Amino acid sequence: AGVVVGKGSNVNRFRIGDRVLVNTALCKDGQGGTGALAEKVTVSQEACFPVPDDLPLHSVSNIGRNYCAAYHALKVLGDVSRGDLVLVDGASGGVGMATVELAKAMGCHVIAGVSSESKAQFPGQAGADRVLVYGRTKESYTNFKVDAKQAAKELGHSQGATLVVDVVNGELFDALVSCVKPLGTICLVGFTAGQK
Repeated sequence: AGVVVGKGSNVNRFRIGDRVLVNTALCKDGQGGTGALAEKVTVSQEACFPVPDDLPLHSVSNIGRNYCAAYHALKVLGDVSRGDLVLVDGASGGVGMATVELAKAMGCHVIAGVSSESKAQFPGQAGADRVLVYGRTKESYTNFKVDAKQAAKELGHSQGATLVVDVVNGELFDALVSCVKPLGTICLVGFTAGQK
C-alpha cells in the first residue's frame, strides 16, 4: 500500500496523491509480479485499488496476502457454494479470519478452530457459526475432532465438512482429515505448526 507519486500518460484511474493498495501479481507484462519490497515501484493501474482516506495504509497492506489466499482456497481449490460447510483452523489469524469472513459472505456454514480460549471471540465476531478450541496436545486434537463432527451434524452436515482450510498443519492435520466428508477437499494453506 502507498501513495501514487507519478503516473504515465495512459493512466486514467488514479491521480498523483491517491492512496492505493497494489497486488503485484496483477501487473501487466510481469512488472513487479515478484513483490514490491522497495520504497518506490512501477506497476500497472490494473494492479492498483483505491484505499479510502479513513483507513490507515498499514492496516490494508496485508489484505492481499490474507484474502487472496482465503479466496483461492475457498473458490479456486474448494469450489464452495452457498450452504456448504467450511472448517478452518488457525481461524483467529489473518488467513483464518479472511476465510471465515469470505466463506460467510459466500453463504457457507463455518466451523472455526482456534488454539486457545483467548482467541475464540475473534472468529465468532467475524461470523463463524461455531468456534472450537483445538488446543496444543494430541488429546485436545482428538477432542476437537469429536466436537467438530458434532458441530457439523448440528449445522446439517452429518458427513462432515465440504472443505477444510488448514492453516496450522502439524499434528492437528490427522484430526482435520477425519472431519472432511467423503470426496471433500482439504486445502493446505499454511504450516504454522510445521509440516507433517
